[in-house]
Amino acid sequence: MNHHTQTVTVAIADTDRDRRAGYERFLQGEQGITLLRNVTSGKEVGHSNDYLNRRIKPRTDISASEDEVARIKRLNPHVLLVNLNLCADDDYALLLSLRCECPGALMILLADDSVDGNKIIQALKIGARSYLKYETVQHHLSRAIQAVGHGEAWVPRKMMGNIMDYILN
Repeated sequence: MNHHTQTVTVAIADTDRDRRAGYERFLQGEQGITLLRNVTSGKEVGHSNDYLNRRIKPRTDISASEDEVARIKRLNPHVLLVNLNLCADDDYALLLSLRCECPGALMILLADDSVDGNKIIQALKIGARSYLKYETVQHHLSRAIQAVGHGEAWVPRKMMGNIMDYILN
């Protein structure tokens, strides 16, 4: 398949802006990948802040996640990077609302070693297509995005056994 025919659009769901900026730097200028950035930066600031202020009711601490989901929905990416460490604590609420609000987005989970393998399988069940460890992001992120964008899955070999066990049981 010719990789120049279809550009994969990508957005990053992470309420930690510094970490998100780091991932964005890895993807800068990558061939065949279009990074969809935060809509509230640049020319549209006035317009989208009005929208955001109406959208977010600051009633609880989940408004940061709600804001993130609303932002991703507006960006409408083909591939979505999701920080799993954010989701693990709150019953996958972020993951579930992303799945619900952006049903077409193919999710790639990013996580560190503190995230339990069962949590990753649970997240894959919710509809994620791939999983990358933080320490491999630098080397594999753009290849994983391309693969997922073209319909493949991407998981570490070590996890395949767990996934197969899960499917078979």
